Amino acid sequence: TNQRLGQIPLVIGMPVIIGHNFDVEGGIVNGCQGILKAIQYTMDDEGSRHVRSCIIHSSDIICDDLPHL
Repeated sequence: TNQRLGQIPLVIGMPVIIGHNFDVEGGIVNGCQGILKAIQYTMDDEGSRHVRSCIIHSSDIICDDLPHL
């Protein structure tokens, strides 16, 4: 279909599932489950917020925090 998702509601505390392998050795992999802890946004000229990154907590992740994200 030619439909695109325009907005996804993000709520601190909601469960999330990782959809890509970001760090296989660290456990940040496709299917990893966690809880949304923080959201970092950018703001456009019209005042709309756009997600830049999300911080999640998961007991599956064994690597150190990634502060540069």
